[in-house]
Amino acid sequence: MHVPQTEVILSHAGAELARVTFPPGEYVIGREPGAGIYADTPLLSRRHARLTINYDHLLLEDLGSSNGTFVNEQPLAEATRLFPNQSIRLGDVVLEVRRQHAPDDPEVSLAPAQATIRRLLPAEMLAEKRYAIGSVVARGGMGAILDARQAAMKRNVAMKVMLETSDEADVLRFIEEAQITGQLDHPNIVPIYELGVDEQDQVFYTMKFVKGITLKKVLELLAEGVEATVKKFTLPTLLTVFQKACDAVAFAHSKGVIHRDLKPENIMLGDFGSVLVMDWGLAKVVGRNQTPEGKSQNIERSLVASARSGEQFGSTMSGTIMGTPQYMAPEQARGEIDQLDARADIYALGAILFHILALRPSVTGPTAMHIVDKVARGEVE
Repeated sequence: MHVPQTEVILSHAGAELARVTFPPGEYVIGREPGAGIYADTPLLSRRHARLTINYDHLLLEDLGSSNGTFVNEQPLAEATRLFPNQSIRLGDVVLEVRRQHAPDDPEVSLAPAQATIRRLLPAEMLAEKRYAIGSVVARGGMGAILDARQAAMKRNVAMKVMLETSDEADVLRFIEEAQITGQLDHPNIVPIYELGVDEQDQVFYTMKFVKGITLKKVLELLAEGVEATVKKFTLPTLLTVFQKACDAVAFAHSKGVIHRDLKPENIMLGDFGSVLVMDWGLAKVVGRNQTPEGKSQNIERSLVASARSGEQFGSTMSGTIMGTPQYMAPEQARGEIDQLDARADIYALGAILFHILALRPSVTGPTAMHIVDKVARGEVE
């Protein structure tokens, strides 16, 4: 298997102090003679920071230095993952890390996830410092949203990255999320700008950076009786938001795509009345759709294509519960994944409408599994 190599560069006041290439491992940066990465400047501590080079990501940790370790001028309080093109400073030393790319040699074996990325995405998608990456805006279990600036277009974008890329199926789902969302060209669906691979051989995609508030937060503030929110988000305003979300979902259904995780948290309200349905990570392309009356309606699957086409990856197993309990349909709560169609999304929209009108979810319980059990039995409060 190919062992990735990472080039580490230290500079001070514009002058290069050290340039060394390392395999995966842990390396102390400092001015003590035994440091794995050595430099001697006035503000660099003897054991200043620890750089951990993994096969698929980099971590940086301050070791109690006197003058701090900073990423994008934000001090590190714990071991922090590094992303390409971030500004890194250790006291008065600038740190650059550059992952060297694996050769395009068919005889060189890559880690399964990286091999999947190379197979599914063409080489021209490789990013070479096209984005200046800022801070983490949001973080979930599998991915994170970064604040990034696209150099050529001089615009801020949101960049979604994977936090763990050891699983081929997770990589496929991530790529498919970008491809499906990118083909759903609708005013109320977040636009995708680019799908690519960064300098660390990690897949990412960029999308419109939406400044606003989620419908979930709005409903929480309304339930608390916050005066400014009550005045701004009247019932007619909320119903207009809901209608726009319905328009987006109807468009996706016309393309043979179901969202499977509709909830107030995934509806973003931007400036000037914009409404965007976000997070299509659980979206699925289906061959047929169902109308609200239950009648079958043919959908041309070819309208939306993704990396899964022709790939021999296992589909979600029956019995797996995917979605958010308060808004999932009973069949979804029962894990009947293969049976899901557009009606599951319509049920979720109904649950969202209930929340808008009653300012609380339609099903509550002490634990998530308690809620799932109630939903599976169709117990709506």
